[in-house]
Amino acid sequence: MIVEPSHSYQLLRQVHSITDLNPSQRIRWHLVKVRSAIATNNLGHIEAELAALIQLQEQAYFKRHLASMVSAMGIALRRLGYLAEAKTLYTCALALKLSDKKRMALLINLAVLSRHMNDYTLARESYQSARNIAQRLHHERALANVNNNLGTLALDEGKINLAEAYYRDALIGYQSSDKRSGNITAGTNLLLVFAIQGHTLNFQRLISPISALVDAYPDTSKKALLLWLVSANDANLGKTLPQSTRENLLSAFKQLESEKLQQLVAQYLAPKVKLEIAQKQRPARVKKALPDWFKARSFCIDPVTYAYPPEKS
Repeated sequence: MIVEPSHSYQLLRQVHSITDLNPSQRIRWHLVKVRSAIATNNLGHIEAELAALIQLQEQAYFKRHLASMVSAMGIALRRLGYLAEAKTLYTCALALKLSDKKRMALLINLAVLSRHMNDYTLARESYQSARNIAQRLHHERALANVNNNLGTLALDEGKINLAEAYYRDALIGYQSSDKRSGNITAGTNLLLVFAIQGHTLNFQRLISPISALVDAYPDTSKKALLLWLVSANDANLGKTLPQSTRENLLSAFKQLESEKLQQLVAQYLAPKVKLEIAQKQRPARVKKALPDWFKARSFCIDPVTYAYPPEKS
């Protein structure tokens, strides 16, 4: 699933009944479906899987693997726009007794969430703690993940060259661990930097392998970003974009993965293709009702504050 989430997603969709599975098998089934939906950004049916998991929360397997359940639910909540609730789950999970690998993954998730909540201090603290663990474990894929996300923090701050350095390191790390989704993420991020910089030669060297990966991946948001990247590079080359492409770009903008990515595209790429992007304000968070499956949980109810361990000398 780590290497081929898109393949897992397609296979899982072909199975319509799991009545013969025991409770622990059903939990693993729903958890894999949640993870593959997240990895491929196919969120249309994810809440049904989360609700099914919650119905199994009293099972021994669920309780033994609570950190894994909470981690997946936290990512889903962030993708669905429930940021404060995701943070509640992450801080709860980090207070549990965890393996280094699980703590590292949760810290990375918390850091990603903190960026979306504009808490850059917590994001950096979380990434640094995760990086320390990854270096101690010699975990190349996690280091690539951290580098990719540190690149995004740098890009948010307008530090384009620093972002490029982080993204290059991330792409190398993902390639060595053979993680396709990571290759796509770091690759498109690096292409974004090249488009911003106007480095058309670097862009042309990278676009072919990344485009092939994106074309084979069932994620419309990545395909939407690729259209923006190619169009911005064409503009850097002095090409005039036809009206049909400009209209497609406006449609693709709405399909981008997150509000943060939309902000970066509107800031850096839209001027290159001579498009004005009117970003709508998201409705006030208080108007969005909590999902029933989240309210039905029996874990992580009370607020918890996670304290970072002191750095080892």
